[in-house]
Amino acid sequence: MITLHAADEDATRAIAAALARALAASGIPTVVIGLSGDLGAGKTAFVRGFVAGLDPARERDVTSPTYAIAHLYPGAPPVRHLDLYRLSTAADLEAIGGRDLYADPGLVLVEWIDRVPEALPAVRIDVTLESSSETARTLRIEAHGAELAAVLDALSATVIGRA
Repeated sequence: MITLHAADEDATRAIAAALARALAASGIPTVVIGLSGDLGAGKTAFVRGFVAGLDPARERDVTSPTYAIAHLYPGAPPVRHLDLYRLSTAADLEAIGGRDLYADPGLVLVEWIDRVPEALPAVRIDVTLESSSETARTLRIEAHGAELAAVLDALSATVIGRA
């Protein structure tokens, strides 16, 4: 696990962009990233930064999928963005075909993943965002799986001291 401090939203987005680049360079075909944090903690801002790290032109398409539940941002790699805030059980997720979104190659970012803990795949990255002031955030990033631990090592080497 690594803990990073972001002074503002731009720094949160920069950390997310660095994670996206590290994952893209890893060659791992499918990765699920679970995002947790209170309302306003910066989960959607993190996704914006993540998508911008892959392709800055795609960032403008990123919006919260709270009501749609899922958004797809095509490209290489494709990014699927889910929001489980309105779900409360694994059956709710199954009903919308949510688990199928984990199966296809690409990067899957899931806001409010802690709302449906049984939806957590065993191999994933968890990102917890906590407000430490009105603008600052603390990000705790934890890898589950050896391949993903190596990605976090690369991320740590890239962003420590810059966030």
